[in-house]
Amino acid sequence: MKPESNSHGRVMQLLRGLKAGAAPGGAGFQARSIGARLRARLGPRQEGQALLELALVLPMIMVAVTGILIFGLYEIQVMALTEGVDNAGRVLAVSAGQTLDPCATAVTAVENAAPILNPNNLSFSIVLNPINPYAAGNNHTYTVTSCSSTSFATGAPSNLVSNGTVSVSATFNACSLNFYGNRLTPSGCSITQSIMEAVQ
Repeated sequence: MKPESNSHGRVMQLLRGLKAGAAPGGAGFQARSIGARLRARLGPRQEGQALLELALVLPMIMVAVTGILIFGLYEIQVMALTEGVDNAGRVLAVSAGQTLDPCATAVTAVENAAPILNPNNLSFSIVLNPINPYAAGNNHTYTVTSCSSTSFATGAPSNLVSNGTVSVSATFNACSLNFYGNRLTPSGCSITQSIMEAVQ
């Protein structure tokens, strides 16, 4: 019987201790109130330190984020022009005997594939070479947005023939690289992309 009463006494003593700790005047409440007092004393200092750190770090974060956005926009313009020129090359490569205005076909293909670029700021150079193998002396270069003809046998359409080559080059001269009012490229910003395709 004694062992049972001893264990029962220990359990009761443990329960009393827990109850005393949870009571309003118990050790648990005392510990919490001490912790609250410590936080109350240290809190304002930590808050002030956090504000100071934020004031020091925020300008650097803003500069980094702005730089990422500016160069991100520039890269988007580069990719858009690349996609536009690639699209124009693919379209002209399968347009032999199907278009009376190769220049307008190429320009439209670029503009359709790169809608974020202002067409007023685009310039083109379209080179048609009807001779295979490629020889620069046989190049026919057009820098206009329209080079139409009334026949496939005359003018620009006559130079867009199977087994020949076509080269499309486009320049976007209004890319933006301004950083907090300062131009990173003082002489202006332009992007040029080119492609050459064999005409089918």
